[in-house]
Amino acid sequence: MFAGPIISREVLTTPRPLRYYLWRASFAGFLFILLWTAWQSIVGWQDVRELGVMARFGGVLYGMFAMLQLTLMLFFAPLSTAAAVAYEKDRRTFTLLMMTALSDLEIVLGKLVAGLLHILTILGAGVGLLSLCTLFGGISFGQVLNLFAVTAASGVAGGAMGLLIALWRDRTFQSISLTILMVVFSVTGVELVSVLYPNLEFLGVPVNEVLNPYRAMIAVLYPPSDQMTGVVRTSSLVYIGVRLTFAAVIVAFGTFMLRKWNPGHNEPRELSDEDAEVVETLIEIEEEAQAPVSLAAAKSVVRHEGGTTDRTADRGAAAVSTARPGDSGFDDTTGPTTGLHVPRRTHRRVAAAPKPYRRAWANPILWRELKTRAYGTKPLIIKACYVLLFALGAGFFLSLGHGLESPLSTGLALIPVGLTILSLVLINAQGVTSLTSERDTGALDLLLVTELSPGDFIYGKLYGVLYNSKEMVILPVISALFLWWTERLSGENLVFFLIDYLLLCHFAAMLGLHAAITYISSRTAVAHSLGTIFFLMVGILLCAYLIIFSDREFGRQLLSFMIFIGAGSVALFGSMGSKNPSRAIALVALLTPFWSFYCIISLLNGEFLAAFLFSAGIYGFALLAMLVPAVGDFDIALGRTNAIQG
Repeated sequence: MFAGPIISREVLTTPRPLRYYLWRASFAGFLFILLWTAWQSIVGWQDVRELGVMARFGGVLYGMFAMLQLTLMLFFAPLSTAAAVAYEKDRRTFTLLMMTALSDLEIVLGKLVAGLLHILTILGAGVGLLSLCTLFGGISFGQVLNLFAVTAASGVAGGAMGLLIALWRDRTFQSISLTILMVVFSVTGVELVSVLYPNLEFLGVPVNEVLNPYRAMIAVLYPPSDQMTGVVRTSSLVYIGVRLTFAAVIVAFGTFMLRKWNPGHNEPRELSDEDAEVVETLIEIEEEAQAPVSLAAAKSVVRHEGGTTDRTADRGAAAVSTARPGDSGFDDTTGPTTGLHVPRRTHRRVAAAPKPYRRAWANPILWRELKTRAYGTKPLIIKACYVLLFALGAGFFLSLGHGLESPLSTGLALIPVGLTILSLVLINAQGVTSLTSERDTGALDLLLVTELSPGDFIYGKLYGVLYNSKEMVILPVISALFLWWTERLSGENLVFFLIDYLLLCHFAAMLGLHAAITYISSRTAVAHSLGTIFFLMVGILLCAYLIIFSDREFGRQLLSFMIFIGAGSVALFGSMGSKNPSRAIALVALLTPFWSFYCIISLLNGEFLAAFLFSAGIYGFALLAMLVPAVGDFDIALGRTNAIQG
């Protein structure tokens, strides 16, 4: 118990489930399949008679593994810690945790370790396989240690940042979305600073290598010749020190603000201004008359004072009628009272004009999502951060692509592609948390006993998610229209992009709802939903990189690609259909990776129409495969029958 009860519990309970070992074995197996795919892309079936070929392969494999592991760590470590806290907040158990004898530091450190333990263990599973790169030549064992030290430090700092955001925010969507945006800001913000101040250094190391994890990793991959055999480079030590110091500062700040941000939100809410005005008037009347006030007198006085609505007066007068002599809330020594505690006012305020009643639509779920602040006012912070990040990305693309004839055919195309993927990830996060939050708070149980039809619920949630994420949907469309207007994108490709992108927006939102319906645990649903969208998007980019790197010679690498994509199909079916299997989901899991691979080949060969038709067909079918069972088998999916869920 020396590390605290939360950490001790996580160390004892985390290795018990079977999935703990499956995830580690799957990650190591995925790296091995990737190793073979890279071998076929670079070497092929020819006999290796030169050491230089092996050294080149070892260096390429090391760089690919390094960037892949760093990306996974930057993405999943903050999300894991943020989800660990947000899950307990939704289930109202975090307040109970704060009522125990645990200190604030034990709670914060315990949740940080709980979120990072599984992620760091999976990272350690790849140490043995990555150490094989030293046997091929081209890299040293010190570079391997550098890689894992930089990656682990990035994960700890990112996890601390995700934990701080989750402690600050109350809702799961806010925590997850802000965490994703802050991860992207941590890269783009540093690049902006390095552009504005190119000669800025910290302890003799350029600031972009100190603060940007990808720059730090590149410095590890390509060190100076005099530092090839060193165990840990100076720049790596500075980066690791800065990251760990940043994590320590965040943990200290989170510990200090823990009780201020989380005092317990289950206390009764304060009265509104209109209700307080009514109750204050009723108290004054009671004190003058020394008797309970009738309902008619209360209404007449309130109308005379400020014109408050009858509905508000009814609530105030009803409160008065509950406090009569002889009741438990009546005290003879203080005179008659309403039983409500309202702060006294030193001035009279004119009541606001009455507001008309709002009538719900035929679909009340859709009406709530579109016409009310169902997610509060705090999502405006998320939208503002996304707009700022999108503006920074667009500015980088325009400034770096100035003077280029076709910037989309260069590496600059990764900027708009990355912003589009970010939009899909945020839409997916909105979709999965829109349902898990209601299940955790118990609101879903109330909806299940109403007369809502399955279509009302599913379609209301689906288009409510798209409406509340409208900034994420509209901005990539506007950027595509701008590229077409400036003749950087053809009209035909514009139509292809718009149809495909809007279809992917529906797919991302429905994937989140599908994961939330399939898995009862919010953490499991969020992990499977975001993991699936991340696998599809990043896996596509990884395949494109391998194809381009091998000079588009598909013949010698086709078999390895089929095995690599087949393993992805198995993982996709395990995420989407293992708990609620169907033939349609099985076809989606089988065909989506293979057809996406074909779309990549078509795009590289300039066959845009074929890529559009296949992508629209497969993702449209995937959307229907999740949508139709959700509407048709709604009772089974949400637990009205004895369906098995996990």
